[in-house]
Formats: sequence, C-alpha cells, structure tokens
Amino acid sequence: MPFATTVGTVLFLAASRGRLPDPVATHWGLAGSPNGSMGLPAYTAFVTVSMGLVWATLVAGSRRSVPAAPLTAVTYFVLGILGAVNVQVVAANLDASSWDRASPMTAPGLAAVLGAGAILAGVGWFAAGASAGVPADRPMEIVAVSGRSWSGTATNGWLVIIGIAPLLLVPIIGPVWIFLLGPVALASVVFASVRVTVDASRICIESGPFARPARCIPVGEVASVAAVRIEPMAYGGWGYRMRSGVRAYVVRGGPAIRIGRSAGPDLLVTVDDAATGAATIAALLRSGDEDADGE
Repeated sequence: MPFATTVGTVLFLAASRGRLPDPVATHWGLAGSPNGSMGLPAYTAFVTVSMGLVWATLVAGSRRSVPAAPLTAVTYFVLGILGAVNVQVVAANLDASSWDRASPMTAPGLAAVLGAGAILAGVGWFAAGASAGVPADRPMEIVAVSGRSWSGTATNGWLVIIGIAPLLLVPIIGPVWIFLLGPVALASVVFASVRVTVDASRICIESGPFARPARCIPVGEVASVAAVRIEPMAYGGWGYRMRSGVRAYVVRGGPAIRIGRSAGPDLLVTVDDAATGAATIAALLRSGDEDADGE
C-alpha cells in the first residue's frame, strides 16, 4: 500500500505535466482563491521526497520494533493526506493558463482530503493486526520426526492472477502506468510461491520461480521454532512483510513456521506441512545442544 500510493501519486503528477502551468498553484487562501505557487519541478520533487520520507519512516520504525499499529496508521494517514492533496492540486491547476487562474479550493475538497487520510489510517491499523477481527497466530500440534533434513513449499496462484491482470488495462489507461503496474506484477510473481529447505547446517527460504530472493541462516542462530497458523492481514497482507520483531514471507493464510533468532527479528514463512518442518528444526536444535553438552 505505501509503495503503490507513493508511486501512483508521482505517476499521476507526471502524466498530467503537459496540462499544468509552470509554476503551479500550491496554496489557497481562506476564501478559496490561489495565493501561492511553486515551480513544477520543485513541486514534483517536494511530493516525491515527502512521500518517500514517510515510507522510509514506516520501514525504519518497523526495524526498530516501534509499535506496529500506531506507526502504520499514522504513516498511512500522512500518505493518504499527501496523495489526496496532490490530486486536489493537479485537478485545480489542470489546463489553467497560469497558477493564479487555478480553480478555487472548496470545503468538500478539504473534507475529501481528510477522508482519504482517515481511510488509509484505518487500512494501516487493520493491516498491522490491531483490529479485533484479525486473530493472533495459533500454535499447531507438535509432531514427531526422525530425519535431519526437510523441504516444503507453498504456492498461491491467485496472487499471480491479481498482480498480472491489471497489466491488461495499460493500453486503455496509458503506457505510463506500466511503471507502477509492472513492479506490482513482478512482486506478485516473486512472492506467490516459496520453498523452505532445512538441513543440519542451515535453513533457507527461497521465493518465486527463480528462487530469488533467497535467505539462509545457520541453524546455530536459531533460538526457538514453532509451527503456527496465521492470517495474512495480521501481517499486513501477502508478500514480504515487515512487522515489529518479525520479517514474514506470507504466501497464503494457514500453516507457517516461525523461527526465533538469537540476534535480529524473527522469521516467519507460510509453508505446507509446517508442523514437520518446525519439528525437524527443533530436533536439530536439540541435537546441537546434546553435542555441546557432550564436549
């Protein structure tokens, strides 16, 4: 959502440049008439940098374990305000001969801006898992295993369809949107499948048809492991998600392995037969402890 809002806002501005005056009206008085302006390149840079900083704040706060729901709600609110204000500015300046001839701002327009911020704030709060409608992770039953290696996968074809289908609209809505829809389609393909492999030395998580991106951690870095059932919205949706204290690969809802690390955030990955995978990792941890005690 932050990425789509940011890139969509900038692309909307870029697609409208040919119909905007330079400078553009950027400030309106209490009576609704424009009374301030900014050069179009400077305004474009302002919008891009502002939304980029808000997005970076969300990422940085998550990495520092700032409470997820308030942080996400506030940053989504600011992004919604910035995006809605940009729509208002572009609409008011569209086809104006000069900035002082831009359309006036109205009370309904201001209400629409605040409403957009409030809607995105609600989406952010819910996506962060603070809503009572999003259940917490549910532990799964422990199973017995005898092997020292394991491999599991998970796939969600709907993510690919949802991500690629909008590309069919590009000939209708304009080729500039390929710069937004293309990365979304690529991300949907990459994070629509995952493979987890476990052996005596490491645990690897590989995403997508080309096994990239991939992440491997030594078994020695694992402090705990559990098999759980999750809901995607508890982690903000599908894909690679960053929440306070956890980095999650969410392909679909249901069984997942949560790996507690001795240093750094936990890793969570949705994968079929998660109970066997978690039990295999737990057995490797016990074996490592026994080897350490025997020395």
